[in-house]
This record gives sequence, C-alpha cells and structure tokens, in this order.
Amino acid sequence: MTQSDVASVRSAYLEPYRGWTLRSYGYHLDRWFAWCASQGIPPLAVRRTDVERYVHHLSVDKGHRPNSIRNALAPVRGFYRIAQNDGFLDEDPTANARLPRILVGPRPLGLDRQDMQALLKAGSQRGGRHQAAVYLLGCLALSNSEARAVRIEDFSKTVRGHRVLDFVGRAGVPARMPLPVPVARALDEAAQGRESGPLMLRRDGQGPLHTQSLCTIVRNLGKAAGISVPVVPQVLRVSCIINALDSGASVRKTADLARHVHAGTTLRYDRDRTSHDESAVRSLVAYLAERPDQEGLRPDGDDR
Repeated sequence: MTQSDVASVRSAYLEPYRGWTLRSYGYHLDRWFAWCASQGIPPLAVRRTDVERYVHHLSVDKGHRPNSIRNALAPVRGFYRIAQNDGFLDEDPTANARLPRILVGPRPLGLDRQDMQALLKAGSQRGGRHQAAVYLLGCLALSNSEARAVRIEDFSKTVRGHRVLDFVGRAGVPARMPLPVPVARALDEAAQGRESGPLMLRRDGQGPLHTQSLCTIVRNLGKAAGISVPVVPQVLRVSCIINALDSGASVRKTADLARHVHAGTTLRYDRDRTSHDESAVRSLVAYLAERPDQEGLRPDGDDR
C-alpha cells in the first residue's frame, strides 16, 4: 500500500467532521502515523500487536490516562474501519486490540439551584467574558469549545419574535437556541458595545479565549461565589441539564436543550439526580425497621 492510499483513507474518514473535532481527530491520526514511521511500519500493514504496543507507548512512555488513550485511539479505529470497508485491508487490526480499562465512577451531580444563582451573580458582577461564560455554559448547556466559538453576530438575529443564538455545535452540527430576556441581556452586556467578533476575547483582545483560559475563568468564578467544589465548564453543562429537569422541563425538552441525540442520555441524568432520594436502600431499611406486630394479623388469624 502506498502513502497516497493512506492519505485517501485519512481524507475519507475525516470528511464528515468540522471545527474542533476535525482538528482533534486529525492530530491523533497524524500522531499515530508518526509512531508507525518511527517503528518502520506502514500504517496499512500494522497488526493487532502493533496497536497494543502503541497503547503501551501512550501509557508508559507518555503517561496518558486510560480515558485519554481511548480518545486517542478513537480516530485510529475509525480510520481502519474505513480502510477495511473500502477494500484496502482484509482485516481491521484495531478490532480486537486490548485497550486500557476505564473505571467509571459516579456521574457528577452538578451545582444545585442556590450555587447556580450565586455563580450567575458573580458572573454579572464581573461582567464581560465572565458574565458571558457563566450564561453560555450554565444556562444554554454549551460545551467549552462551543462557548469559545460564539460570535456577537450569532445572537443578533430574531426569529418569530424571539432572540436566538445560532452556533456550530459539536461534530460540526448547526444549532439554534432561543435566548430568554435575562440571557440575551447578559450576552449584550458582555459584548460591551461591539457589533461583531468573538464574544469572549483574550486579555489582549486579539482573538477568542483559549480552552484553559475559559477553565480558569469558570474556576475563579466558582471560588468567588463561595462554591465548595471545583467548577469547570463540564460541571456547568451538567448543572444546566440537572436544573432544567428540576425546574419541571420534560425530558424531551431538556434533551433538546442539551442537544442529546438520544433521549436515553437525558434519562440517565434524570435518574442520577433522584438516585439518592429514590434509592432502594431507603425503602429496604424502612421495611427492616418495621416491627412484626405493625404488619397486622396473618391472613389465617394467627398473630404468632
């Protein structure tokens, strides 16, 4: 197989993706190709054992965690699925490769209503990009990359009497979000009179925020609001979903807000938020605490 075959398969795999996803997948693929070159192995001639050696390299030599390794291998596995489907390979070398095991802990429950109110207040007091960050992440459920990509022009439109935010979501999917009056007012104030350009600028005003900068802003807002747990953008997205469900919004409407492809994803958030209130351990302990004589007589009248 030639280098042009590799480039052809790479292009075919990356073609559907846009924005941050395209850059991330391209980066991980090129890193894989570079490792193959360092080992003297053509990418379309690798074996399962080579893939596992690469996993070992990422884990031991690079010190990556299991979740990071799986993320790095996701586009590599996609590349080989395309290669097999298009007839470049008879067998996918990644299909049976052993990947690091991920131990899944409890899903973060997010911030409750009082914490979110304190966070919104802290953002409004600081204004500018701080105000925009907390509203985009905590009220519209945007991700870090989505929030940083928002431009002032994206929320200048009115559709059927409603202010809306048009943006490009994850995986390059266009999305539109209605803006309630408090949210629209907060974004307008954060724009500080500008009519175009990125909503959240770097300190030098020359471009949109970097990923880590937004994380720092959110973390500092959490400290200013007196929130005891570390606040990161993903926690605010989770908080938005949980509080929407707590407010009485239906699972379907909340799935639209979060832009979940499957409502089952939203149902998991719904289950997690009530897991402590409705846990079976509560009814079990209450049942075991009951005295036998509180259950009434037996059906045959024998109260022994």
